[in-house]
Amino acid sequence: MRTLPPLNALVAFEAVARNQSVAKAGSELGISQSAVSHRLRLLEDYLAEPLFEKVGRQLQLSDTGRGYFVEVERILNELSHLTRQVKGEGIDQLRLTSYSSFALKRLVPLLPSFRARHPDIDLRLQMVTEEPLLSSKTGDLFICFTATAPGYVSRLLHKERLVAVCSPSLYQEIDHQNWRQDLLNFPLLSCDLDEDAKQPGGDWAVWSKGLGIALPVNQGFHSFSHQVLALEAAETGQGIALVSDFMVEKDIREGKLVDLPVSSVYTGYDFYLCFKQARSREQGLRAVVDWLVETAASPLDR
Repeated sequence: MRTLPPLNALVAFEAVARNQSVAKAGSELGISQSAVSHRLRLLEDYLAEPLFEKVGRQLQLSDTGRGYFVEVERILNELSHLTRQVKGEGIDQLRLTSYSSFALKRLVPLLPSFRARHPDIDLRLQMVTEEPLLSSKTGDLFICFTATAPGYVSRLLHKERLVAVCSPSLYQEIDHQNWRQDLLNFPLLSCDLDEDAKQPGGDWAVWSKGLGIALPVNQGFHSFSHQVLALEAAETGQGIALVSDFMVEKDIREGKLVDLPVSSVYTGYDFYLCFKQARSREQGLRAVVDWLVETAASPLDR
């Protein structure tokens, strides 16, 4: 015989733990805050264990509650997925949160292949400009620089490299017998890498150091705040740009840009796919994970 808690109380507990708020849980479930609190007390009495504790004015999960929530959330998600299948609804909606440049240049071109393979999954892309907060409130899967986080699984997707690109017309002007030195005779388009490389030419300094090339002391640069702007300038023949490999694959394939035959340089940034360990057995989520691991690595790696 199964030992099951009061199911309404279980649903209330999961909603409060996920939202970290009794008020938000009540709004989600369509019941009053007092009704939510009553259901929490009912569950705690049934289990004879405290699931929450007061820290100042905040309600936080106890150690017991934290472990219980991980499994309860997983079970309710799986039950919801199974119920939709039985009812014939069939559409899973999953939120994939990613840095804007990676989403725009790497993920969007790949979406048709995912939709053809999984028409029953509605994959919603969400763009961020800073390291995303890993939380069910902001997404289901995340592409970020975080390799480890409590309760999350991570998969390495891509090691970012800087590649030198220019327009086809400018490419014809470069001395093909002396690539590394002659490209310094052309306008160099520079982008901000991070707080440590915001000075003009910071990206070219990283590139030249990685390859053991000395930049002239008086080397000039045309500076841009974002690689998207530098790419547009490169496409219109304004100079040679150093950009992330995943940013230029489509433009190179379409002939808008040429990948110069000089070595690329690892930036030190790794993109990871992160998702909750408790949800790792969900079919829809697994389908997204498998697709990303299979397709997200750039063929420009070398």
